[in-house]
Amino acid sequence: MDIAILDLIQVHLRSPLMDALMLAATHLGDLALVWLAAGAVLAAQPRYRRYGAAVLLAVAATAVLGMLVLKPLFGRVRPFEAYGFMGLLVPPPAGNSFPSNHSMVSFAAAAALCCVPGRGRLSVALKAAGVALACLIAFSRLYLYVHYPSDILVGAVVGAAVGVLSVRLVLWLWPEKTPS
Repeated sequence: MDIAILDLIQVHLRSPLMDALMLAATHLGDLALVWLAAGAVLAAQPRYRRYGAAVLLAVAATAVLGMLVLKPLFGRVRPFEAYGFMGLLVPPPAGNSFPSNHSMVSFAAAAALCCVPGRGRLSVALKAAGVALACLIAFSRLYLYVHYPSDILVGAVVGAAVGVLSVRLVLWLWPEKTPS
């Protein structure tokens, strides 16, 4: 099923415009820089400092969990290697396929961003943008044939869980000061 989805994407969506869009999207997830920037912006604002710390914790925790624990544990070969895919648009990524670290880190950060309080239009728009960006980065990994759909799905679920847990941990360890 995984390979059928990847091939379906290649047959029906591959185009020069999509190539450019997916390359840009995947590079947004490289080194988690977009998510680190979001966490830093939140952390720089006293009102949202704890949530910025939670985003940064979520990014760090999922990066470590993926690269040092899960990828070596499962050792899944990437689809372009397993199926001899010759249309790779990026340099062949090093390391194993399962789970997708781009997806795990992106969904961890997006989930943490969704926990930031606020119901105004701007707040809702920022949360939606975080989730949309995480989805776009995750999809780019399928489009580029460097991950299986199951790598993405598990990365997204684990990432979202780590993101929410990071917020809870930070709020528990760093309670809001109440005026005396």
